[in-house]
Amino acid sequence: MPIARPDIHTPFLIDLSWFEKNSRDFREEMQAALCEECRARYPDPMQARAVDRVHPTTGEVAQVDALWESIIDHCAHRADYLSPTTPLTAAILRALLGNGNQPLSSEQLYQRIKKNSAEGILRMLSKGTDIEFVVPAEEKKRVGDAECVSG
Repeated sequence: MPIARPDIHTPFLIDLSWFEKNSRDFREEMQAALCEECRARYPDPMQARAVDRVHPTTGEVAQVDALWESIIDHCAHRADYLSPTTPLTAAILRALLGNGNQPLSSEQLYQRIKKNSAEGILRMLSKGTDIEFVVPAEEKKRVGDAECVSG
């Protein structure tokens, strides 16, 4: 059940179950977001292994997907990760990937990607046709589906 009326402060995240339901491979989406250096390290997204990730604040160690770890710790910090030529839908996906799928509002997404406006991003996310795999975080919470990489 969608939330009544999302606004620019409504947090959104990637609905990983959407990829399975729509026969799309999320690992291929992650591999496409990798920088050239990391893509060379992981040429086949299906063969990337899990790696240990140490939470920077708590020191807790968790197993995470190597592709996602590369995006968070390396690719997302590169100047060309979110370039002016990155299409808006890809930029939104990359911003959420680089944030470990921790929820971001359209205002926060705009601050990261510097494209369109917070209101324009909200319209795109609310419409859902081009980027239907990004949903309000509240919707995922209702079904008890936490899909984030911590750290």
